[in-house]
Amino acid sequence: MLLIFLSTVVIVPLILAASFRIAKIINLYDYPDKVRKLHIKPILLIGGIFFQFVLTFYFCLLFYFGSIEKFEPIINFNSNYFVLLGIISISFLIGIIDDKKNIKPFIKLILIFFLYFLSLNFVDTNFVIKKLSFYFNLNIHLYSYSIFFTSICLIIILNAINMADGVNSLSSSIFFIWIFFLNLMLPSGDFFFIINILLMLCLIIFGILNYKSKCFLGDSGCYVLVTYTSFLTIYAYNINLDSFYSYLNIESIFLLFMIPGLDMIRLFITRIFKKKNPFSPDNNHLHHLLLYKYGNLKTLIIYDLLIFIPWLVYIFFISLLPYLILSVLIIYIYLISLKYKNEKN
Repeated sequence: MLLIFLSTVVIVPLILAASFRIAKIINLYDYPDKVRKLHIKPILLIGGIFFQFVLTFYFCLLFYFGSIEKFEPIINFNSNYFVLLGIISISFLIGIIDDKKNIKPFIKLILIFFLYFLSLNFVDTNFVIKKLSFYFNLNIHLYSYSIFFTSICLIIILNAINMADGVNSLSSSIFFIWIFFLNLMLPSGDFFFIINILLMLCLIIFGILNYKSKCFLGDSGCYVLVTYTSFLTIYAYNINLDSFYSYLNIESIFLLFMIPGLDMIRLFITRIFKKKNPFSPDNNHLHHLLLYKYGNLKTLIIYDLLIFIPWLVYIFFISLLPYLILSVLIIYIYLISLKYKNEKN
């Protein structure tokens, strides 16, 4: 395992350099429009290429060294991990096309929904939501609806985080927090435990470059990371489902994804109320409101703490879960209300 981590020192910089090179070759830039995209010059969209290559390399490395302790070659082309890598790769390709051609949002979501729906038939039940386990000891079995329900949940998460990608380093920091907490729910010898540590290191590197406007995540990067993180969430939820003292239930997962989810719901309702396309872009996202008032750094701190602090408190005080959800909701409403107060003034 030490060999795998040491390889990161050499491999990740090489992948990063290659990602910049490939993005330049295929002319993958995000161009400023002086409306929503306020950067001064075109910025390379390397996020998808970088994280796709990182996940592919380490998935294949851990496939080969399938037994972490014994380093025995175990190649199984029918494994869940290969199917998951395939799903991530196809999501990446859709994202690349979207970065280049701007696919209509509804068509894009339909494509990815069918990708998830069809792919879930080829993985085992650890990657499918079979049962809804609630905080108050209520369980709902989904039976034949499990794959459809799982696909809907994956699409909701994808759309929510895609809408949150609008401030330098925000998406990468959100993914870091999500993966960090989910990794605490996994045994140390788990395949995903190792991948997660490596991915968090890459998120830190990318986040620094993104904060300095050296590169952007792009839709391709968002799709790669959200696909991986979504399946990771379902996997962690399922393997802890029957534990006597499990931290993962529907409410706690909701708390983890709450801020991007709430913002997506608010924006959809607001746009529909104004008779606009719910998928039409605007500058009314929470991160935009914070950015205009506090700047990039404080926006990152406020947004990330709204995700990190409640879940950290939850880990130590599990009985506070309902109050934590209520508290985050109140804080979110307060932050949004500041916009309307400023407009009146």
